[in-house]
Amino acid sequence: MEPLASMAVLLAAACLQGFTGFGYSLMSLPLLALLMPVRTAVPLLSVTSIFLNLLVFLRARRSADPRRIMPLIIAGTLSVPLGVWVLGRTDEAVLEVAIGVLVALSALLYLAGFRVRLRRERLAMVPVGILSGVLNGMTTFSGPPVILFLANQGTGKDAFRASLALYFLILNLVAVPVYAGGGFLTGDTLRTILVRFPAVAVGALAGIHLAGRVDETRFRRMSLLVLAVLGVLGALSGSGVL
Repeated sequence: MEPLASMAVLLAAACLQGFTGFGYSLMSLPLLALLMPVRTAVPLLSVTSIFLNLLVFLRARRSADPRRIMPLIIAGTLSVPLGVWVLGRTDEAVLEVAIGVLVALSALLYLAGFRVRLRRERLAMVPVGILSGVLNGMTTFSGPPVILFLANQGTGKDAFRASLALYFLILNLVAVPVYAGGGFLTGDTLRTILVRFPAVAVGALAGIHLAGRVDETRFRRMSLLVLAVLGVLGALSGSGVL
């Protein structure tokens, strides 16, 4: 039942990503951690995220501004190896708790409309990128710091989606070879990715299709509430409470 369950999780999470532009790893990793080792789930999500973000970027590429987010890209990519190093030296239970807490806090911050307007944007991108890159290497959760940062700066919807897609695409293109070098992309992991990839593709296309048919604000709030609950459950599971 594990392959079917993990494919269902990936399909739903990819649909969320296709619809809202974020949430793929946030939704899927806490559940995948219950079905497979975190050290398998993390590279699986990183590899499949390349397809997802490439798809979103191609649709929104005219709104992309690579020069604006270049400090973010540089700081993020240089920090990925540190996150992968931490991943290889951290206990699975500790990772599950950390994942759950990050998911819950991120979802609640999004729901609360957290804002801290920063004037020196390019300078502020450096610590944001470092934190994002480390989180990407550890858990593929590169999104929360960057999403909150771009929202704080009042980035327009199209530029927001394009910037996120470009940033995540580059980050994961860097992360995958680092995972391979760290011994995380084994033959078994690659087979796991190939078997589950169709679910990711179907979910992403379904989410993009639904984006024009369903009220985005309502759907996003419902999704974030689900993410918050999943984060709490993941933290409790990793701590041994559940």
